[in-house]
Amino acid sequence: MSIKRHIILHALILTALGSFFLREAGARVSGEAELGYVGYDAEANGKKVVSAHSFEQRYSLLYQNDGLLYGGRVGSYDVNLGYEWGSFDTRIKNPSDPTDPAGNINPSISAGHLLYRGEIIVDPLELPMKLKAYSYELNRISFIQNSVGTVSGGSSLIGPGLTTDLLDGLSINSGVTMLFGVKNGLTNGYNAIFQHIPLVMVDYRDELRKDTKSATPVDTRLRRLAFVSLNKRDNWFHYRTTRFEDHLNPTLSFTESQFQLGTIDHMLTRRWIDLTNWLKISTDGQFTKHSSVDPTNSYEAYDLNFFAAAARQTWEARTFSSFTRLQDRNGLTLERTVPLYANGVLKSDVEWKGTFYTRDRRLRRLDGSESQKSDRNGTLRLDMFSRALFTLGTFAKVEHSENDGARLLSFEGGVETASTRRFSRVYSLFASYNVKYFDASNGLVSDSTYLNQNAVVRGTYAPSQTLRFDLEENVSAGSGTNPRDFSNQTIIVNSGLSSNSGVSSTFDRRDENINDYLRSVTTLAGYWTPRPRLRVSAALSEDILVPSGAPTDSVTTVRGDVDYSLSDFTMRLRGSYRYRNQGGEVTDLFDGQGVVEYKPNRNLEASLYYIYSFGHDTPTTRTEVADIRQRLSYSFYSTRGLARKVLEISEEYDYNRTQNFGTTVTALTTTQRLTLGARYYPISRLYVGGNARFSLLEPNSVTEQVYNATVGVTFSKLQASLDYSYGKRDGNDNRIEKRIAANVRKFF
Repeated sequence: MSIKRHIILHALILTALGSFFLREAGARVSGEAELGYVGYDAEANGKKVVSAHSFEQRYSLLYQNDGLLYGGRVGSYDVNLGYEWGSFDTRIKNPSDPTDPAGNINPSISAGHLLYRGEIIVDPLELPMKLKAYSYELNRISFIQNSVGTVSGGSSLIGPGLTTDLLDGLSINSGVTMLFGVKNGLTNGYNAIFQHIPLVMVDYRDELRKDTKSATPVDTRLRRLAFVSLNKRDNWFHYRTTRFEDHLNPTLSFTESQFQLGTIDHMLTRRWIDLTNWLKISTDGQFTKHSSVDPTNSYEAYDLNFFAAAARQTWEARTFSSFTRLQDRNGLTLERTVPLYANGVLKSDVEWKGTFYTRDRRLRRLDGSESQKSDRNGTLRLDMFSRALFTLGTFAKVEHSENDGARLLSFEGGVETASTRRFSRVYSLFASYNVKYFDASNGLVSDSTYLNQNAVVRGTYAPSQTLRFDLEENVSAGSGTNPRDFSNQTIIVNSGLSSNSGVSSTFDRRDENINDYLRSVTTLAGYWTPRPRLRVSAALSEDILVPSGAPTDSVTTVRGDVDYSLSDFTMRLRGSYRYRNQGGEVTDLFDGQGVVEYKPNRNLEASLYYIYSFGHDTPTTRTEVADIRQRLSYSFYSTRGLARKVLEISEEYDYNRTQNFGTTVTALTTTQRLTLGARYYPISRLYVGGNARFSLLEPNSVTEQVYNATVGVTFSKLQASLDYSYGKRDGNDNRIEKRIAANVRKFF
C-alpha cells in the first residue's frame, strides 16, 4: 500500500468512527492563506551583481469536529480533516557573471499533503474498559530562506531573505491503547466479578517520517506493540516488540523484542512492595533481543534489578543493585553493580554516614581472550559535638580497582573541625587535614606508591552584619610516583590541579600528572553589604606551585565585584587581574565586565553592557578586546480610554575593538554601529515604523548606511506587512542593496 493510500485510509476510518453516535458535536471549518513576495537587488563597484525576486504561497483548509458519545456516557471523539498546499518560485541572477552556476539559479517547488487528526476515546462509565485510538498528521509546510553568502554574492548589508527551499515532509503518528480491568468509580452489581479479572493493557504505536527533499532527508517507519498485564498485587508482565525501518539507510533497520517481569506498572513507573512497616523492595527482570540488518549491531541482553529501602528510628539504608548479561559483537559481557547507602544517629550530637559500592565487569571476547574491570570502595564519616564550642568530623575511604591485571589500592582519611556560635558570634574558625595514599601495580614492573596531603586553615571575622573578612591558607603536597595511568571513582589523585575551561584557563591550568610538588594558596577576601541590596566584595590570592624538576609557577589574582539591585535598577560589575610567573616567563590578564539596567516605569528602558580585557597571551604577544552595547527605548501611551502604546522610539549603540600586538604585526579591528528606530501605532492594530543604522568599520574607514521602513496590520484574522530596505557601503566594494518584501496572512 502506498503512503498516500495509507494516509487517506487512516483519515477516512477515523472520520467515520468519530461521526458514529454523534452527540453534542461542535463542528467548525478553519483555513489559512499566506502570500509573500521579496525583491532584492545588489550593486558592487557600479555593477549589478544580484537581481532576484521570490514569490511564495501557502493555503490550508481544516474541518474540525468534536463531541461526546451518548452524552459522555460512552466516551468522546475529536476529528480534524483538511489539506495544505504551498509553493514558491525564485529567480536569482548575477548580471555581472551570467556563467556563474552558483549565482544564477531558479529554484521552484510546489507540494501539498493531507492534514488530519482523529482521536476516539471509548470509556463506558459502568464497564472496566478504556479504549483510545488516534492518528494525526499535522506537519505544516515551511519555507527555508537562503544563506546570505550564497545568494547575495558578498558581504550583505541587509540580507536577501529569498526563499530557496520548501519542506513538506510527512509525520504520521497513529496508535491504539486499550486498558481492561477494574477502575475506580464502578458502582454496578458486576464490580465483584470484575475484581477477579487481571488488569491488561495493549498499546500499539506507528510513527512514519518521510521528507526526502530536505538537506537532511528522512524516510523511516517505527512500529511498537506493548502488552502489559497485572498478575498479583504489584507483579507486572510486559511484552514489547519494536520494528524500525530506514529506507534511506537500511543498515540502521532493526527489530527488537523485550520481556519484563517485576514491579514496573503499565505506565513504566516503579512500584514498591512493603514487606514490613520499615522495609520495602522493588525488583524486576528484563530480556531484550535486538536484531539488526547489520549483524554487528545485534545483541541479546538480560537485566536484573533489585532495589530495597529500610528505615528505622535511628538509621536508614538503601540499595539499588543490578546485574547485566550482554551478548554482542564484542563477546559476552557480565556486569554487576551493588551500591549501599546508610546513615543514622548514634547520640543526640553524633551522626554517621556510610557508603559501600562494588562494580565488576568481565568481557569474554569471541577469540577467547578476557578483559576484567572491578571497583570497590567504601566510606564512613562521623560528625560529632554539634552542640560544643567546636565540632569534630572524621572520615575514612578505601578503594580498590583493577583493570586487566593492573590494580590500584587507595586510602583516604581526614579530620576537620569548625567553631560554632557557642564559641563566638564574631569569629569563626575552620581547620582540616586529609591524606591520600595510592599503591599501584601494572603487573609487569615493581609497585609504585604515591602520597597526597592537604591542610586547610580558615578564619572569618565578622564585626557586624554588613562586614566580613575571610583568610584562608590551603597547603597541599604530593610525593612518590603519580599513578597517572589509573583512575578511581571517589579518591582522586592531585585534586585541585586539573585544567579549568574559560577565558582565564591559561592562568588556571596546572598539570595534574606531576609527581612531587608543594603548593600553597593564600586567599584574603572581604565582603561589605552596606545596604540590603548592595554587596561589594574583593579578594586577593597568591597561588604558588613548586613542582619537582620544573620551575616555580605562581599566579597572583586580584578580584572585585559589585552587585546592586532595586525594583527599577540593576548593576553587576566584575573585575579581575591575574599575573602569572612561570620560570621567569610572565603572562597577565585583566578582565572586566558589567551590566547596568534601568527601568523606572513602563515608558523608559535603558541598558548598558560592556566587556574589556587586555593582557599577554604569551610573553611576546598582547591582546586587547573591548565590547560595549548600549540601548535606550522610550514608549508613549495613550491617556484616553483603554491604555495602549502609541509610539516607541529606540536607540542602540555597539562598539567593538580588537587589537593584537605581536613581534612583527599589529592588527586593529574596530566596529561602531548606531541604530535609531521608531514605531508608531495610529490604531491598536496598525503600525508604521522605520530605523536607520550607521556603521564605521576599521581598518580602511569603511562606512555603512542601512535604512528600513515598514508598515503592517495585526488583526486576529488578518496579518499583513510591507517592508523596504536600502543599504549603502562606502569603501571596499562600494556596495548598494535594495530590498522590498510584502507578506499577507489571512485566517478564517
